[in-house]
Amino acid sequence: MSESRGRRSPNMSPLSGSRHSNHENAAVYRPRMPLPVSSGLRGQNDTLETQGTSDALSHCSSSMGLNPSVEGEKIELSLVEVTESCAVSLLHHDLSHNVNISGSVDKSEPSQERSPPQSSSGIDDLNQVKCQAVIEPFDICLPKVGTPVMLKPSLLVKNREKRNEIKRLAEGQIGNVLRPGMVLLKKYLSLGDQVKIVRACRALGLGSGGFYEPGYRDGAKLHLKMMCLGKNWDPETGNYGDLRPIDRAVPPGIPREFFQLVEKVIKDSHSLVQLKTKASHVEHILPSMKPNICIVNFYSASGRLGLHQDKDESPESLHKGLPVISFSIGDAAEFLYSDQREVEKAEKVELESGDVLVFGGSSRLIFHGVSAIKQKTAPGSLLEETNLRPGRLNLTFREY
Repeated sequence: MSESRGRRSPNMSPLSGSRHSNHENAAVYRPRMPLPVSSGLRGQNDTLETQGTSDALSHCSSSMGLNPSVEGEKIELSLVEVTESCAVSLLHHDLSHNVNISGSVDKSEPSQERSPPQSSSGIDDLNQVKCQAVIEPFDICLPKVGTPVMLKPSLLVKNREKRNEIKRLAEGQIGNVLRPGMVLLKKYLSLGDQVKIVRACRALGLGSGGFYEPGYRDGAKLHLKMMCLGKNWDPETGNYGDLRPIDRAVPPGIPREFFQLVEKVIKDSHSLVQLKTKASHVEHILPSMKPNICIVNFYSASGRLGLHQDKDESPESLHKGLPVISFSIGDAAEFLYSDQREVEKAEKVELESGDVLVFGGSSRLIFHGVSAIKQKTAPGSLLEETNLRPGRLNLTFREY
């Protein structure tokens, strides 16, 4: 995983899906009794539905000292209470013979409503029938109030950003090697690329399989919004899958433009490692990879993520040290990393909007996390173009 995911501590309770009651599918019996003619309430559907019910009514009337009514004979209004009493008796009689409390059909009488025998995958089938959670869409961009006004960065701002980018490239300030297999590319994503990423994530995040707040069975929540692309990662189990368990949504695909950016990041990271280390085989230090998973997190101003490892990918991917690539957009974040899960011993680096962090090889399983979001540090030109909410948008790519 990357900073995109947090692992539940061992003492936390097991994780589950949505709750489900055995009574949700219980049959509902609605007896229809003949209403007294004199009451003026008799309708065309107010007749008994079964012969058994009719017999029971006659028995009820006889037991109370009354003569069974003959077809066409009017019932006096004074018998309304008797009729209601019989209805209650009939309801109890019918439920006791046909439906048990759990909502399944009694085996004593064959019925088409009886559930088929459960196969070895019966538990999975039952899970699919459970009521799925309703996910409220989360918009990473603030709504526009009043008449929309598109504010574009001035030509002066664009030229200044371009000059700074050229200067960094010329002076070799494109990035740093933090440790073997771990590279930080500063201000790597251009303003145009950041705007495209925000807009793409917003469109995907508002659709099926979009942003939601992940949590655990005991009700604890992660301090962020999450969306998975390519494959779903379940924080409850640490497993990848083709469906999101909480609502059975299919994860959206990874946009083609994202693949192109990742490919360029790997190429430039190799160039930087070779420049800094003089190594002849940079792939031994930082392997290449082709992502098929992207976890997108949005941290609010108070968002954070504890120290954890990304180790839910395949054993082959972890053994090869295939890197995790992280894009940062919006407000800056304090990023921690360490060989141990101890905050006091962790090193700290600031990830600003446009920064790209890569860690693979011998650094693939480092502990890492986000300790704080630095408010109001997002580039003004980015906010003008996208109306991005206060906070940090983070994309982490990996190959399963």
